[in-house]
Amino acid sequence: MSDVFKLQQERGKLYSDFYSNKIPDRMPIAVTLPTHLLAEYDGQNLFDYQFDYSRLANPAKELCGKIYSDSCPVLPANFLLSRTPSMYQLYGSQSFVMGKGGFVQHPEVVGMLDDEYGQLIENPFDFLVKTVIPRQHKNLDTKNPIKMATAIQMGKLALQNDEMSFLPTFMELIQTHGYYMGSPLGSFNFTEAPIDFIADQLRSFSGISMDIRRHKTQLIEAADAVMPLLFHWGMPGTIHPEGGVFIPLHMPTFMREKDFSDIWLPSYKIMLQQYAALGVRPKMFCESDWTRYLDILLSEIPAGSQLMFEYGDPQTIKDKLGKKFMITGLFPSRSLMTDTPEQIVDRAKKFLDIMLPGGGYIFGFDKGPLTLKEINLDTLAALTEFVRDYAKYDNAGESFGTPLNSEGFSFDERLVPKPQSDYLFNWNEFKAKYPLTPDFAKENFERFSKQTFDFYMDLLI
Repeated sequence: MSDVFKLQQERGKLYSDFYSNKIPDRMPIAVTLPTHLLAEYDGQNLFDYQFDYSRLANPAKELCGKIYSDSCPVLPANFLLSRTPSMYQLYGSQSFVMGKGGFVQHPEVVGMLDDEYGQLIENPFDFLVKTVIPRQHKNLDTKNPIKMATAIQMGKLALQNDEMSFLPTFMELIQTHGYYMGSPLGSFNFTEAPIDFIADQLRSFSGISMDIRRHKTQLIEAADAVMPLLFHWGMPGTIHPEGGVFIPLHMPTFMREKDFSDIWLPSYKIMLQQYAALGVRPKMFCESDWTRYLDILLSEIPAGSQLMFEYGDPQTIKDKLGKKFMITGLFPSRSLMTDTPEQIVDRAKKFLDIMLPGGGYIFGFDKGPLTLKEINLDTLAALTEFVRDYAKYDNAGESFGTPLNSEGFSFDERLVPKPQSDYLFNWNEFKAKYPLTPDFAKENFERFSKQTFDFYMDLLI
């Protein structure tokens, strides 16, 4: 067995143990180096590389040799994490636009007017496709079908090209350094909480803030209507303990606690329970400071979920939530800029002395740094090497925390019915029209339909 393969196996076991509620030999350490940082490090133009991600190969190889991580610190491009500009520009997007600093940004835009809630509630997917998407992506206007078809095809090809351009380097880095491969293919996905989804692309932050006061009942009904779409959109193709569904949580810290409990939480809670019933682990990013919601999280969120926190007191979060949930985040990324290597080691020791005992925490920053100006690379290297060497357990193999779905939720398709729409494939109608089509073709056609559904939903996150 080669040393690299052995290292990969050892790292894989760290994650396998952790997500099986078994204390690993040590806490895995994983960092992600954003693409802008790589381009800056290599002296590249911040715009050019976003149209050819293969240009990041050399800085990626160099930095992977300097910064310790158990998983590959440089990921291939994808539309969610990278916000690849080619696709959005081809779609004429107003939702995601390239700023002067080289970042694709999400301005506050409105895709649904406040008097259109009824249409969204009555037929959510049709309304999104016919009304919201053409407003947010100007070249996808159904009034010009040829232009729309051309834009869709070119956008898909551009995204595919962007995603594939760095992939050979990514695979080479995994093989060279023996990185953890990640959860099995197809076992990880993403979605949004219903109210956050309505806020982000439909009503905007200011719009939904008014709707909470003026259209409370309709907003709750709309959240219930879109929740099944979001559930099926986020459902991984393969269920695995190391996989799950990533859900960034935007709105709660801007809401009153009563509005959070009455409006935001109910539809989201059902969605999480149904994921847990199927063995899909919710991996939630609690943006900003959730201190005032910790008791609600403890009582309402399914056991075994993974919670990433941006801000908050580590000791309080560990004490209150550590026995029920897997925890990550909280380590201040700003310290990568302000601390010397010696200072970061002292800071990390104090932090790990809180989070390490008893297991259940996996190292993570409060938020990812974006540029080279936000990181002293020597400090980052000192940090990751210290965590690797210090965060070891003397009781490896013992169980920790509470396994996923310890509550015993049962899956109920009536709570999350599969999307129905004239714009989605219907096997029975197709079979009636083409009776000679063999039944085994159904699986392929329905897979194509799911990919088409995902495509339209992807345009709205």
